[in-house]
Amino acid sequence: MKQFYGTPVFEPGQDAESEQHLQIFEAGDFDLGKIKAAIEKNQLVLVRGMAFERAGDLFGQLVDHYDLRDSYDIQMQLVAHMMEDREAVDDVAVTVNERGPFQIIQPHAEGDSSSPLDLFGLHCRQNAVDGGENILSLVDQDADHSLLKAKEKAIVGQNLSPASINELRAEHLDAKDVLASCDAANRVLKETAAGKVVVRPVPLRKEKSVISGQDMYTLWDNVTVHDHAFHKHQFELLSSLGILKDARGDNYQDYLHVEGDSDWAPADTESGSVEQTAGLFTCHILYKMQADDFLILNNKAWSHAVNNWAPEEVRKLTAMYA
Repeated sequence: MKQFYGTPVFEPGQDAESEQHLQIFEAGDFDLGKIKAAIEKNQLVLVRGMAFERAGDLFGQLVDHYDLRDSYDIQMQLVAHMMEDREAVDDVAVTVNERGPFQIIQPHAEGDSSSPLDLFGLHCRQNAVDGGENILSLVDQDADHSLLKAKEKAIVGQNLSPASINELRAEHLDAKDVLASCDAANRVLKETAAGKVVVRPVPLRKEKSVISGQDMYTLWDNVTVHDHAFHKHQFELLSSLGILKDARGDNYQDYLHVEGDSDWAPADTESGSVEQTAGLFTCHILYKMQADDFLILNNKAWSHAVNNWAPEEVRKLTAMYA
């Protein structure tokens, strides 16, 4: 077992301790009840040898069991078609985000604190030969999350009418709060004669998990994507494991990935040192997905990240979330 700032890093097949966090099933012999039980205990579930169509069917059964059908359909059939960096796949999955050569992805959970998601599935059709390892990180619910900020949208204006609020919210349905005023430094996303939509930092709050029933801190996109601390943590973790594909340099900013269509861009905050960020996790699971692997997890309990790979490599994964 390896460690990173005292946080264990488990590799399935090498570390027996990984079994307490990861349950592995074969597609030809799995028990749906055992899969549900594992997810509800905040364990990762890996089903090997599962074709994409069967993975979609299994995820759909879990979606219905946890009463997440509306969320799932909206994400796969509406939101996916609105995103620049993803494409819908048969209305049951989406392609993973594109990234530039040798870029890495910081730990994150799908969705954001204004639009929370509970269940996540990742299916592999093809992985890079060299690189492309996933890092699944269990969030330590007893850690100090007080330094973390979530970027959230808000509507700002004086004595706004319902019509004015609806006009402002038209392209920003996740702008839930309506404020009379805000910090002048907040970034403006939309402005009319009546008011504006801004992005503002707010303290990270716990939210209840539909799957486990727990109130949980979750490292959403709008918490980590703009925070240098998480990009720096990912770079140093991959470097310490000796798996980072070294083509750009020895600085995390050389590998920085921020989604081009993200309302939370750019990366402009830093919540702490690498050691402080490492303390937010109970453990990491390092696993390189193979063709027809299907990974399922409680989206609010775990973050996921990925190592980089050379431009000539091919990596095809699809994601499902609700």
